[in-house]
Amino acid sequence: MRLRVYVAEAIRSSRANVAISVAATVTVLIAVLLLGAFIPTFLAVQSTIDDQKAKLDISVYIKDEATVQQVQGLQNNIVGLESEGLVREFSYVSKDDALAILREQLRDESVLDELASNPLPASFEVLPVDPADNAQIVGQLEGHPAVHEELGVEFEAETTNRFLDVVTIVRWVMLGLTLLLLVAAVLLIGNTIRLSIFARRREVEVMKLVGATNWFIRWPYVIEGVLCGLAGAVVAVVLLLALKLGVVDPLSDATDSGLSDDGTASISFFSLALILILAGAVVGAVGSGITLRRFLRV
Repeated sequence: MRLRVYVAEAIRSSRANVAISVAATVTVLIAVLLLGAFIPTFLAVQSTIDDQKAKLDISVYIKDEATVQQVQGLQNNIVGLESEGLVREFSYVSKDDALAILREQLRDESVLDELASNPLPASFEVLPVDPADNAQIVGQLEGHPAVHEELGVEFEAETTNRFLDVVTIVRWVMLGLTLLLLVAAVLLIGNTIRLSIFARRREVEVMKLVGATNWFIRWPYVIEGVLCGLAGAVVAVVLLLALKLGVVDPLSDATDSGLSDDGTASISFFSLALILILAGAVVGAVGSGITLRRFLRV
């Protein structure tokens, strides 16, 4: 029953201050639009990072004279690293497979026809869970009796370190932008709704003096903020849907947009829409609640 009173008061307040309500809704609309464009971008960048991680593998070269037991022992060591969570997956590349791969990479395959025998060693191609663990994995595999004396265990240490530095910077930048966007949205909606509350500050003071509790006064304004947030978020979702259908979908076959209908990419549009609508409601509520605090001190 009391909730109905709060909602009715929030609607009455919105109608009495249409310009301010529209301004608050537009503020949320802009913030949610930015957030809606940022989330797929962030996920697409994360997907690209994961793809690049898959290329930072480790090659464990096997000497030609290694026995079957030694190779099996080396494989068991890698399986042990996999069980420890250091290795995501690994595969065995025979000498013939290595030669076939080299043949595909060469522009002039006739060069290989002059070889008297296959000089390439067999190897295990190991994909780490985290490239930061490459040095630890190499340290546990080097020196095994099956490992090639000269080629040993190989990975691009300098490339890996540079990649990890870039990933760290990108993640911190993305996190900073996310926090900045959320804080800006809360402050914008709060400042906009503050105009509505300031216009009725005398009413709030009188309610406080006659014994109304803080939450009795606060709830209509919070609900008003939620309504503005929901309205802005819904309009933003409609605009994003139009953008998706008109721009993103035609380009989705050529690029990884981070957005899809079936959820096979980073995030489905339905999930994104739910997140944005919830974010709009939360931003509206938080902005209203924070702004009202100063007017409740009578």
